[in-house]
Amino acid sequence: MKPIIATTASLIFALSTGIAHSEEWTPAWTASPEAVWSTEFDFPTGLPDSIAGQTIRQPLTLAWGGDRLRITLSNSYGTTPLPVDAAMVALGGEGAALKGQELPVLFGGKPEVTIPPGARITSDPVALPVEAGQRISVTLSYGEDAVAQDFHWDARETSFVIDGNRIDEEITARVSLAGVLTDHPAEMVVVAMGDSITDGNGAAMNEDVRWPDFLARRLAPEGVAVINAGISGGRLLSDGMGKSVLARIDRDVFAVPGVDAVVLLIGTNDIAWPGSPFAPDEAPMTLEGLQAGISAIAAKARLQGVHLIVGTVPPFRGALPDTPMEATYWSAGKDGLRREFNDWLRTTDLVDELVDFDAVLRDPDDHSQLKPTYDSGDRLHPGAAGNEAMAAAVSSKVLKGETP
Repeated sequence: MKPIIATTASLIFALSTGIAHSEEWTPAWTASPEAVWSTEFDFPTGLPDSIAGQTIRQPLTLAWGGDRLRITLSNSYGTTPLPVDAAMVALGGEGAALKGQELPVLFGGKPEVTIPPGARITSDPVALPVEAGQRISVTLSYGEDAVAQDFHWDARETSFVIDGNRIDEEITARVSLAGVLTDHPAEMVVVAMGDSITDGNGAAMNEDVRWPDFLARRLAPEGVAVINAGISGGRLLSDGMGKSVLARIDRDVFAVPGVDAVVLLIGTNDIAWPGSPFAPDEAPMTLEGLQAGISAIAAKARLQGVHLIVGTVPPFRGALPDTPMEATYWSAGKDGLRREFNDWLRTTDLVDELVDFDAVLRDPDDHSQLKPTYDSGDRLHPGAAGNEAMAAAVSSKVLKGETP
């Protein structure tokens, strides 16, 4: 059978796949796509050597429920078409295990699809009732010409290269899978956007203890769907281990169906990377640069009618010990810039609301470092206790703009 090819000319298929405009779809899970980097980069990709002819099962936890769901696949950074021979979805058990029958995921009524370079595609609806907090597994079987050029590096979730009932390999990155939508409307849709602190680096694998996870669990009973658009190594102004926030906020926030608010925590890597092994020749960041970036985002948010909540940048003295970054990632000058930026965020009227993550996470005896009980161990990223405290600082009133 000849596979469907999604093209820019078939926007109805790519964007709605025949779903009536009156139907409302709510984002229940996301993983922001990144371009796969070369083997010369400091960190391994977490991908298998090849996805050609492979079947990969990707478990995830939904932030919102419904009677039907749709899957979004991405080849956003691909330079060649991505053939997917089959896609299946089922309720998820522990690890690679499933609960119940796998259901086929169709694209325009067909079981296979080829995603053009630079494109994303959303499936037809699948009748699979799910609840907020429920686990599902999406299994993708790739064609023989498939090449992984699009991924999400820091999944905080183990995925599995499988052959029948046998697990051939465990991987730590998302492959092609960019989102899940469900058919129950939410009273409010919130996107958490930022760098590795939002993406969950430092949080335990397979435990859903990133700060947006805690927030999603708390707010789902109030009718609020919270999704995570963090990218580890992300920056506000320049590309890092993914596109800058300025470059990707249209795709990852403003294009999200029904988005009402964004909680943005960004700036650590803009301040810390220059002069470090990540960006050894880059000029130091300036307060004016950070202010200009936030100002541009605030203007975009106003234009889109999206409530903008910005978080202050937590401290990171002593970050990344026993690594090549230890000597240059933090300095007194960088900490001074962080404090200046935070002071400006606390007073500017450009943003709708502020969440003072710095005050939540800092050591009361040394404001330049994380509180030890909130530290994951690398003096940069919060652990589960710190992430829970961050989520607790994001109130419903802040999200809805109901603070005095």
